[in-house]
Amino acid sequence: MYPKIYLSAAALLAATFFNAQVMISKTAGSAHQNALLDIKDANKGVIFTRAENITTFPLYNNAQEDYFNDEAALEGAILYNKEDKQYYKYDGNTWIPALQLGGWYNPFLTRRKAANSKTWNCLGVQVPNPFPPFTPITVSTCSVLALFGSNSKQTISLSPTTNRSQLLVNNLNTTMPTSGSDNVIQIPQAGLYHISGVTGFGGFSLGSLGKDATFWVSIDVSYDGGTNWSTLAFEETKLYGGIFIDLGQGGNKSASVSASVTLPANSRIRLQAAVNTDSVISTFSNSVDHRETFVNIQKLR
Repeated sequence: MYPKIYLSAAALLAATFFNAQVMISKTAGSAHQNALLDIKDANKGVIFTRAENITTFPLYNNAQEDYFNDEAALEGAILYNKEDKQYYKYDGNTWIPALQLGGWYNPFLTRRKAANSKTWNCLGVQVPNPFPPFTPITVSTCSVLALFGSNSKQTISLSPTTNRSQLLVNNLNTTMPTSGSDNVIQIPQAGLYHISGVTGFGGFSLGSLGKDATFWVSIDVSYDGGTNWSTLAFEETKLYGGIFIDLGQGGNKSASVSASVTLPANSRIRLQAAVNTDSVISTFSNSVDHRETFVNIQKLR
């Protein structure tokens, strides 16, 4: 058996030297003209190098900020990490997970889901409209709040939970101070960050008569320990109302927002959301599902 293995290896090297192409297959044929190595099998796959965790990766060095030494000659290498069950590629500086934003191990990533659900209740009164197209006018509590600039804003309290199967991680070693009764995120190191937030909403509106519901989400930052907040980014999503009743299911309406920003150390980040509608009666709440309401923070440099 061993001589056969050595002979096969020698034949492989010879084929590579003379033809610059190798095909591994149980069926007749030739390698693709643009392939150096062509492996053909309808029932079997290729097993790449498998590592137990990142500490066994080549060039691992926990003294480095990204945990790996630089090695230009290794650029393009691929291996499989059994800990988070995904492939990594080496770019000459660090090992990059295939799921760049959602991988369990990304040294520059923190992802938090909602800790609980906030509710928005809107009550309104419809009055006749004497002007074409004669659509009734609704005056609601949500509309009145919007006139005074509050837009029924509430902070989405975030959970400290980490869960590999849900891709909830805290590799940036952020802390979670409170803002009022809600948990926010405090970033320990200065740097350039990409921050994204998503809020999923569920609920219903009654007597909408074609009125719209607006779902609003923002990412806010505080530089003074939570005393003052300013908006980094803001987005809104509209749901066009039905004739009489609009029933929604959990998380099927969502608003998302993102921003890239340079932050000093100990900056605080919060996710805020709001609902505005002119329906007679409506109630909405944010989803607590990790796939529908979350904040994702990635350090770019």
